[in-house]
Amino acid sequence: MGSGVRLACAAAAALVLNGCAWTLITAADAAGSLVQAGFAVSSHYSSPTFVNGDPVALHNVCIEWNQTVSVSDFVPALQLALFRRGVRSDVYNPGASPPGCEARLVYNAAVDYGRDAFSSDAAPYLSAIDLTLIQNGRIAVSARYTTQGLSSDRFASASTKLRGMIDRMVLERSTEVTQVAKSSPND
Repeated sequence: MGSGVRLACAAAAALVLNGCAWTLITAADAAGSLVQAGFAVSSHYSSPTFVNGDPVALHNVCIEWNQTVSVSDFVPALQLALFRRGVRSDVYNPGASPPGCEARLVYNAAVDYGRDAFSSDAAPYLSAIDLTLIQNGRIAVSARYTTQGLSSDRFASASTKLRGMIDRMVLERSTEVTQVAKSSPND
């Protein structure tokens, strides 16, 4: 086929591709963009599967270390999520709860393996997280996160998943109160 014939075929194809076909191609492109945006959003925010109890106001919390949770960044991510809500946290060994803890936070987590949509290799992800805040010997609030089916946040980071849970469990301290406490002359 000569170059003239190819050019004529390309011109004929362009004429055949009317406005309706062009609209379909544009709609398909837009749908693909929405799917990509959905994956991007879900990888930066995760919501707990359920929360029992109302969010509590705290200044500090003691986190009971759970050696069975093998995710190396779990506790630092938990402490960061609490810090973002204006809550100070300390970690202690089981059975050695420091006196004066306003609340205790106990946790558990499970890791599973699966294939990310953009990879052919199996990768670990946090498939379940349980957080329980205990005040005065009573459960104040608890939350559970589980991946469900092929949920798009399944491969989100520990930080993203924990932030979503802590946001629903702990009231954010006012920045004015936090700033006043930091600049108090009695410290």
